[in-house]
Amino acid sequence: MQRVTGQALAPASRPKEGWEAFLFLAPGLFFLLVFVYLPLLANLALSFMDWNLIRSEARFVGLENYRILFQDPAFVQTVRQSLAYMGLALVGNFLFPLGLALLTLQVKGRWPEMYQSLLFAPTVAAVSVASLVWLYLYLPAAGPLAQVLRAVGLEAPPLLADPQTALPAVALVANWKFLGFHYLIALAGLKAIPREVMEAARVDGAEGLPLLRRVLLPLLGPLLLFLLLSALASSLEYAFVPVEVMTQGGPFGHTSHLMYAVYQEAFRFFRAGVAAAEAVLLTLGLGVLILGQLWLLEKRVPHG
Repeated sequence: MQRVTGQALAPASRPKEGWEAFLFLAPGLFFLLVFVYLPLLANLALSFMDWNLIRSEARFVGLENYRILFQDPAFVQTVRQSLAYMGLALVGNFLFPLGLALLTLQVKGRWPEMYQSLLFAPTVAAVSVASLVWLYLYLPAAGPLAQVLRAVGLEAPPLLADPQTALPAVALVANWKFLGFHYLIALAGLKAIPREVMEAARVDGAEGLPLLRRVLLPLLGPLLLFLLLSALASSLEYAFVPVEVMTQGGPFGHTSHLMYAVYQEAFRFFRAGVAAAEAVLLTLGLGVLILGQLWLLEKRVPHG
């Protein structure tokens, strides 16, 4: 009869260690389940219902809410404006910060530190406060912008009342607020490039645009994709407040976007099912966009 030694029982401690790890993860998993995944599933179920937030019962309508959206010209316009809003965010929170970071590297002395402080200052302001500040600046009668234009003999345009200028004027608020954050990230990435690489490129004759296109951009690939994701996320995450404070979706719906349309459908028109369907489509669109960028990061960006 064989004797069981104490060494054979050593692996029995592994399940205990696994349970300890699970207990540490349990609080985070609980909040993730309750506040992320369950609301997503509840919203998906609500998108197949007809409910006005008042009556106690919701009626199952299948894909009717999605049919209503795709046949509504206002929804199509909202999608176009959302894409335009994201495009403006890419310019203001991706290309412009990168350009400012490149220019900062050319400045010597104490000026770069002052530029960094000035550009980062708006980041600490609340979005609602920034929206109120720009609303005051845009006032066509007594705003500072109007006074400056009148001082040089020009008429102040009603930027927020003109369908052609309202959306860029609102998008400028988020761009202004997050410019400093993305600028510092781009600047840190540029400073992290080894000086030997830059000197070797200049010895080979790379200057200006060739240096940017053939040396800097490939080395900054992961950082640029992070900036791109951050610019898109901030443009949608903080797009609601400027619209609500400054235009309420006007004029004639020209500043409304999908985030604001979900709010209007649910809490102004009391069509919770349609609002849930819009939220589902928005989530799917963002998911496809993020997965595409992650695929690009994995396949196209050189690592190491």
